[in-house]
Amino acid sequence: MAALLRILALWRGRWRSLGLGLLVSLAAVAAAVALMATAGRTVAMAVLAGGLVAGLLLRLIGVARVVLRYGERLLTHDATFRALADLRVWFFRGLAARAAGGLGFRRGGDMLSRLVNDVEALDGLYLRILVPLAAVVLLLPVLLWWFGRSTPWLAAIEVALFLLAGLLLPWLSARGAMAGGGRLAEATAGLRIAALDAVSGLREIRAFGAETRMVERIGQRQSALFRAQRALARHGAI
Repeated sequence: MAALLRILALWRGRWRSLGLGLLVSLAAVAAAVALMATAGRTVAMAVLAGGLVAGLLLRLIGVARVVLRYGERLLTHDATFRALADLRVWFFRGLAARAAGGLGFRRGGDMLSRLVNDVEALDGLYLRILVPLAAVVLLLPVLLWWFGRSTPWLAAIEVALFLLAGLLLPWLSARGAMAGGGRLAEATAGLRIAALDAVSGLREIRAFGAETRMVERIGQRQSALFRAQRALARHGAI
């Protein structure tokens, strides 16, 4: 949690763009809910005088949902890329200032794997965690109030299913994928190390006739990576 709060603190200069993307995302969610509600009512109102008004409202909400959805993708991804750029600048600046003397004692492939994987993994923090969590916070009280007005037991069932699909299942999936994610990271780093070692030491490898052994080593690391990817994909499918 401390690392998460530190990353969010590093993004404080991008709160305006991150917040704008979050608001547009919530507006897109609200438009989608309104579209479903209006579509359901349109069927019931088709034989009444308000059927024409409902049809017009349905078209307007449908267009608004498409526009908001496009704007959400545009703003949230732009904010994510800018926030990650700031994070990379902070990371490499600190690396150059504090740890430059120790870089020579680390293997190039290992360093590349750490620098690329750890930063790229943070793109899901905003897009796949914070934005969907805000949608849950917005929708859950609305569902509870809407269904609870007439049928409390239906509201309880709806909220339970909503929490199951929106919170419990993702949490269980994340817990179960932690071990597989660790193995995938190790396999990815191993393949990068083997490939970069082969490229950087190509002259020595050819001089000692070790091409076959290096190719076999890369093949073994590649197979390990494929096994880790299949295991993680299988878990996600379940």
